[in-house]
Amino acid sequence: MKNLSLISPQDAAQIKNLSIRAKCIVEGTMAGLHKSPYHGFSAEFLEYRPYFQGESTRRIDWRKFAKTERAVVRLFEDETNLSAHILLDKSASMQFNSGDALSKFEYAKTLAASICRIFIAQRDAVGLAMFDQALGVLLPPKSTNIQMEHVLKALENAQAGDTTCCAAAIESLAVKINKRGMTIVISDLFDDPGEIIRGLRHLKFVKQDVIVLWVLDPFERSFRGEGSYRLSDLENGRELLLDADTAQRFFSDGMKKHTDALVHACRELKIDLEMVSTDEPFHQALLRILEKRRHHF
Repeated sequence: MKNLSLISPQDAAQIKNLSIRAKCIVEGTMAGLHKSPYHGFSAEFLEYRPYFQGESTRRIDWRKFAKTERAVVRLFEDETNLSAHILLDKSASMQFNSGDALSKFEYAKTLAASICRIFIAQRDAVGLAMFDQALGVLLPPKSTNIQMEHVLKALENAQAGDTTCCAAAIESLAVKINKRGMTIVISDLFDDPGEIIRGLRHLKFVKQDVIVLWVLDPFERSFRGEGSYRLSDLENGRELLLDADTAQRFFSDGMKKHTDALVHACRELKIDLEMVSTDEPFHQALLRILEKRRHHF
């Protein structure tokens, strides 16, 4: 049987039910952290991860080491339950996929469902908001199993398919937040970077620890090819015919400027910007979220 901790996006795509898919991914991720058999979610189970060589040894839980002879680092403290929002992009550009990769939207939905499952298992309150042209679905943060059902239903019913206004959606969510917490933005960020940065700055103003998961297809991260390309805008339908060299040059230059602007601003605002490729195993992205969660308070 395939090690669940190594489940790939292609493997996950074979599991059509989003709830089961997220459950398999999360169980696999936690099994990767703990070599002991999986006994279900609990604060104890989610509390540790392996110590990585090069980290300060002060982070090792020496009491746990004395009992198990395993060097582990405490992930969570029970008293640090938080209120988290997940903001998911469902604009038309998120439908894109190349080769055998999942579409950006399917990958992003799976990430969102998995993050929700982990947070609710840890008794954190988590909510979901989705957007294209405007903020649509909005489920306020709760920490119940019923909330997990509501989140899954909303994700399963969601379809990508309209133009994007990422910046306005971030602003709209920010004005509704009245409690310190965490906001996780999952998007391809195909919007004006200056406007996106303004929205992110608003989230920081309302005391949010912000994580941006920038979801891209492998083709978008490394544009290469031969011959000519007919490029079609998934949001407005416009088409453009370009030779491969010209297409690569314009796309690469544009992505570099876009990336530089966002990376610089996020660094300045102390926002965690993580670029995630749709061919990346889900557990790798989730482990980054778990580590950020540990630093929340």
